[in-house]
Amino acid sequence: MLDRADNRDKHLTAGQPAGGETRRRGFLRPIAQMALMALVLAGGWAGMQYLANSRIDPVRKPFTPLVYTVDTTSAVLADNRPVIRLYGQVDTGRSVELRAGVSGDVVEIHPDLVAGRRVAAGTVLLRIDPFLYEGALVEARANLASARAAIAEMNARLASEREQLQAAQSQLDLAKSDLERALSLAGSGTLTDKQVDDRRLILSQRDQAVSQRRNNILITEAQRAQQEANASRLEWKVREAQRKLEDTAVMAPFDGVISDESIEAGRTVNANEMVASIYDDTALEARFTLTNAQYGRMATGDDPLLGRKVKVSWSVGGADYVWPATIDRIGARVAAERGGVEVFARIEAAGNPVQLRPGAFVALTVPDRIWRSTFRLPETAIRSSDHVFVVVDGALVRRDVQLIAWDGEDAIIQGDLADGEEVLVTRLTEASEGVKVRKPTQTDAPGETAAEPASPALPGQTMDSGQ
Repeated sequence: MLDRADNRDKHLTAGQPAGGETRRRGFLRPIAQMALMALVLAGGWAGMQYLANSRIDPVRKPFTPLVYTVDTTSAVLADNRPVIRLYGQVDTGRSVELRAGVSGDVVEIHPDLVAGRRVAAGTVLLRIDPFLYEGALVEARANLASARAAIAEMNARLASEREQLQAAQSQLDLAKSDLERALSLAGSGTLTDKQVDDRRLILSQRDQAVSQRRNNILITEAQRAQQEANASRLEWKVREAQRKLEDTAVMAPFDGVISDESIEAGRTVNANEMVASIYDDTALEARFTLTNAQYGRMATGDDPLLGRKVKVSWSVGGADYVWPATIDRIGARVAAERGGVEVFARIEAAGNPVQLRPGAFVALTVPDRIWRSTFRLPETAIRSSDHVFVVVDGALVRRDVQLIAWDGEDAIIQGDLADGEEVLVTRLTEASEGVKVRKPTQTDAPGETAAEPASPALPGQTMDSGQ
C-alpha cells in the first residue's frame, strides 16, 4: 500500500513545471500582446500616410448659374368676361290641369290621352255623355222663344193701342169743337141747355177714352219691359246650357304633351274634377340659383341680367346636347333654402335629336359681368393668389396682382402688370426674384448651365402651396 502511494506522488511531481518557471511565463505574455498591438498601429499609420501622400488633388471648376427652361405667355390688357358654370332644372313655362266642366259618364276617350303623347290644340281628349245637357239647351231655347213671342204680342198690342189713341184723340177734338159751336148757338137761343149738356157729356166720354188708351199703352210697355228682362235671363240660360253642352268635350287648349291622365271610359266624373294635365313643350325654362355675390355683380354691371343669353346643356345617352336660352325673369323672393336668388331662363328651340323634358337636371353656362382693363392668365401663372412672375432680361421679377374672378382654368386679374409682359406659366418650385430662365427655343449663354425643364402643371394644380 505504501509503495503504490509513493509512486503516485512521484508521477504527479514529474508532470508539472517548477513554480519559478510558471511565474516567468505569466509575466512575459502581456508584454508580447502589447508589442503586437503597437506593431499593428504603426503599420496602419504608415499605410495612411502613404495614401495621403500619394493622392491627386482635383481640378476646381468655375461656378456657373443654373438656367431653367420655362414657358411664358404674353399679358394682354383687355375687357374680359368670365363665365359661370351652374346647375339647374328644367321646368314647364306653361302647364294646365284639365278639369271636367260638367258631371256625367265618360263616353269617349281620345287614343292619345296617354302620358307622354303630344296632342294638337283643339283635340277632343274625352267626351262626357251630352244627353241631359242637350235637353237643357232645348228647354232653354224654348223658354226664350216663348218670351220673345210674348214681347212680339205686346208690341202688336201697343201698336193697336197707339192707333186707337189717335182715333180717340181725333174724336175728342171733334167733341171740343162741337161743344164750342153749341155754346155759341145757345147764346143766340138756337139750342137749348139740354142740347149743350149732351155735347158736354160726349166730350167727357171721349176724354176718358183717350185717358184709357194712354193708360193701356203704359201698362203694355211695362209688361213688355218685364218680358224683355225675362228674355235676357233666358238668353243667358241658353248660353249657359250651350256652354255646359260644349264642356262635355274636354279639349287640349294648346299644342303640348300630356303629362298625366287619370280617366277611363265609362267612369263617372264630377264637375271640376281633374282628368289630365298638359304642358307646352315649346315653352320650357331652366330654373337655377345665383349666389348673393354672383347676383350682386350681374345686377349692378353695365350689361343687364334680364335678356342675357345663356347656354343649357343636357347630358344624356353619353352625349351633351346644348340649347340656347335667355334670362327673362328673376324670382320674386330670395330662396333662403338654396342660398341665393332664383333665376329663370326661357329655353329656345334647337335642332337636337333628343327632346328636352321637364325635370331634367341640366348644366348652364352664364356670362358674368364684364371686367374692364384686366388680364386673363392661366391658373398656373398665379402664385399665392397675389403675385405673378414676369421674365425681364432672362430673369424672374415679381409683380403683385389682385385676383378678381376665375374662368375655368384661367384667372382674371389686375395689378402691377404691364401690357405685353411675358408671364411665367410653368410650375417652378425654385421661382423667386432673380432666378435665371429661358424659353425652350433659346440657347445657353456663355457661362450658364441649363437645368432640367420644369414639369408642366397638371389641370387643377397651382405652383405654390399657398394658392
